[in-house]
Amino acid sequence: MKKNILLIAGSVLAFTAVSCSLEENAEPVVDSVVPMEFTADATATRTAITEDNTVIWSEDDAISVFDGAGNHKFTAGTAGSTTTKFSGEAESGKETYYALYPYSADASLAGTTIHSVLPANQYSTADGTFDTMLAPAVAKAEENGNLTFVNVAGLVKFTFTGAGDRAVKSISMTADQSLTGSYSVDMSGEEFSAVATASASAGETPAVSGITLTAKEGNLAAGPYYLVALPGTYSNVKISVVLSDGAKLNGSVGTLDIMAGKIKPTTIDLTEVQPTLYDKFMAGEDIVIAGKTYNKSQFDGEGQIEYVTKPMNIYSGSTVTHDGKIFFIDIENQEEPVQLGNIGDVVIVGVDPLNKPLLTKAETGRNLNSPSASSDSELTNGRVVLSNLKIDFSDITNVKSGNYRAFIVNSAFGELTMDNCDISLCPNVASSGNSTNAMIALTNASRSINEINIVNCSIRVPVATTNHLFFSGSVTQTVNSFKFNNNIVYCPAGTTTDFALVRSALSTDSAPNQGLTISSIEVNNNTFVNTNTSSNYAIYTREITSISIKNNLVWSDIINTNCGMLRYSTAPTGTAMDNYAYIKTESTNDKGGLYSWQICFGGNSGLFTGAEQFEILRDTADPFSGGTFNLSTGEFQPSSEYSDYGAQR
Repeated sequence: MKKNILLIAGSVLAFTAVSCSLEENAEPVVDSVVPMEFTADATATRTAITEDNTVIWSEDDAISVFDGAGNHKFTAGTAGSTTTKFSGEAESGKETYYALYPYSADASLAGTTIHSVLPANQYSTADGTFDTMLAPAVAKAEENGNLTFVNVAGLVKFTFTGAGDRAVKSISMTADQSLTGSYSVDMSGEEFSAVATASASAGETPAVSGITLTAKEGNLAAGPYYLVALPGTYSNVKISVVLSDGAKLNGSVGTLDIMAGKIKPTTIDLTEVQPTLYDKFMAGEDIVIAGKTYNKSQFDGEGQIEYVTKPMNIYSGSTVTHDGKIFFIDIENQEEPVQLGNIGDVVIVGVDPLNKPLLTKAETGRNLNSPSASSDSELTNGRVVLSNLKIDFSDITNVKSGNYRAFIVNSAFGELTMDNCDISLCPNVASSGNSTNAMIALTNASRSINEINIVNCSIRVPVATTNHLFFSGSVTQTVNSFKFNNNIVYCPAGTTTDFALVRSALSTDSAPNQGLTISSIEVNNNTFVNTNTSSNYAIYTREITSISIKNNLVWSDIINTNCGMLRYSTAPTGTAMDNYAYIKTESTNDKGGLYSWQICFGGNSGLFTGAEQFEILRDTADPFSGGTFNLSTGEFQPSSEYSDYGAQR
């Protein structure tokens, strides 16, 4: 029976099924069930909708018959007619038989109560009516009696304007109460209605669930649209329509009363809003994070796409077995964080780039672990991609034996990417350890990471006098790529005098022989404010194959001795040019010595081919004079003269 059990608004939906005669078997009955057949006359209801509202049955219609011993499937024998016969097997001699339409293998009977589930994901057929097996109805009768079915859910008839020529891709309805999900029907009386429950156990609080209507294929047919819901009074009812071009229409109904067996007509005005990244993604559009493209087709496994509207913990535990999941975070209260535990292969995206949800790291979760298995060889070593998020580790305490490290690479790992994130680094501790205060840390030779991409981020650095690092490695390891582009790095409450982007060596001349080898480093178009370096410089590694250091802008009220970008034992190839450092401290030594910013350790003599030192600016050439300079908000917009330098925002 098609689930489109529709009548005129407010009409009761019901149908009558008449029991048939039972035939005795000449042979002895081995099983306790015997064949039965019920004749169903559906003249008072609608199953499949026709133009003149004639009631017809469908070939795939089926009902559940409960005899107290089990749930038995009875199937329709005639299609395209107003009358059909349901045949199946059940135990004979029962005082009462209970029936549920449509058939559900998971439905059950406890005493005189039927338990089943109304699905949240509902489908419309090509002609705009309901898919089969949707709107539930129940009946009870004595043996050889008549089954009179009564609808126990209600319908919301939904119409709206504003789509124009665009087709409707999906319609969603939410409320503060459960519109769909597990329900029970008490069959002990004469009137029946579905009641939301948490499970088959009575008295539990149901999980709040909404309704989403889509087409089996393509877009929805032209309205009106019908949603099947559990009876009840619903508050804070919201409706969202996604159009074929990804645009979204939102509206609010307020309070809605839905009655069993009746249609509730609803017409509301919808306001068009810009589609979020999640809307675009679900509509099949590409989203780009740090130059890489992500599409819905890449996450086609069951449960691989999750839309998060409440605080949760994304993975934890020492063993990570998940693979290839993408989370879209949409939490209205920005102070309620999503916790981040041990992770291996995950993409986490804030749906609104201008209103970033908060992501924090749980104290007990600190590792990037390779997934235990992956169907995609490209992801075997794991992937963590974070976009449009606030990432706040400033309150972490006692992580990894007192060393404040946010991400500890715990295996041979693939990729860590952060794009358009507001990052607050770990607190500072007084220690000379090489990876004590690192955002990302490699801690032994068996651990590695293929690529690190930090782009378009704002990074808050605490006041520190020793070793506050972004990425560190303490032993001989190899990293393929480190990209740090278009970021703002600033200390809002003073000056950090020993900040580093990459450091893998202790402050001794022999240390580079013990540290990282990095194939490629990019440090382009970044703004650094009050984040000075020590004589180890911002990048201190064993070896770099190639490097690009361009268009960076440094501002500081106080400059240490020998501040600079790069220290190495083997000179790289590449380019370092068009970098400016504003030094407010008065000094006559502009380059290659005290109170200067350099590209390479050792002054001009340390430059590799294709490199030039920072251009030093003074008070009269402050690059932010005439632009924006705000330490409290981290907004630093250069004047027009220097608009091509620093972060491009």
